[in-house]
Amino acid sequence: MAPISRLPRTLGVKTRMEFQDKFICFIDILGFKSLVHTAETGGDIKLPEIAEILKCLGSQKDVDNIKKHGPSTCPDSTCIEKDISFNVTQISDCAIISSEISPLGAINIISHCWGAVISLLMKGIMCRGYITKGSIYHTNTQVIGSGYAKAYSKESEVSAFKREANERGAPYVEVDSEVCEYIESTNDKCVKEMFSRYIKKDGDTTVLFPFKRLGHSFILAGYGVDFNPEKELESNNNVRLLIKRVKKELVKYIDNTNPCAVLKSQHYIAALDAQLEACNATDDVIRSWS
Repeated sequence: MAPISRLPRTLGVKTRMEFQDKFICFIDILGFKSLVHTAETGGDIKLPEIAEILKCLGSQKDVDNIKKHGPSTCPDSTCIEKDISFNVTQISDCAIISSEISPLGAINIISHCWGAVISLLMKGIMCRGYITKGSIYHTNTQVIGSGYAKAYSKESEVSAFKREANERGAPYVEVDSEVCEYIESTNDKCVKEMFSRYIKKDGDTTVLFPFKRLGHSFILAGYGVDFNPEKELESNNNVRLLIKRVKKELVKYIDNTNPCAVLKSQHYIAALDAQLEACNATDDVIRSWS
């Protein structure tokens, strides 16, 4: 592996108690109050199930892993510190994540948040969040700063892919335009490529979009490639079954007595239905080449 490119140290000694300029994400599980109420009143959802859901947000284990092995996404990208000043604080139904201002710091906080979103999606759980840039003092026990306050306040205002004109609080993790501009300004091809895989744009708004992960890709023909239509159809059907399972899990957790929760769930259901349609189209392409 090539040596990690390092930026000049401009943030001071990390052991000192001081604010740092960092990338910051606040991410929140939606419908958590309803989950807890169901568990406390003896419903189908149990406390261990909730505890497993919360693990998706991240923990000190993720911080320790980066300290030991380094960031896993675009590991050769430029950084300031080898551990990119990465921190995760998980409290109840939310998490605060931060990383240094560098190309490596940018893509790995986004990668962590995208991983949380996709992990929650696989369990049928919706979430919302905001990734920004600002001042923060962040340890495993304390979070202080205007940057954190901005991420926290903006989380509830996410409005991408509105289904109603006055809708606020759509179930996505939004990426602040300042963060997008930082990534667009870097010359790092890996960072730009990975970022493009994680996001979807709605006008000027950018959000993490996990749904396109639920798709089947294949090579029709080429040097050294044997196209097996039956195998490809089977693989595509496995994706279809996965999407249907995720929809079933999502319905399980929706509080149908809460119109706001139902509206939010329609975002996920529509996106999953679009992926099911893509599976049908993929079947047609495979069959046309068989």
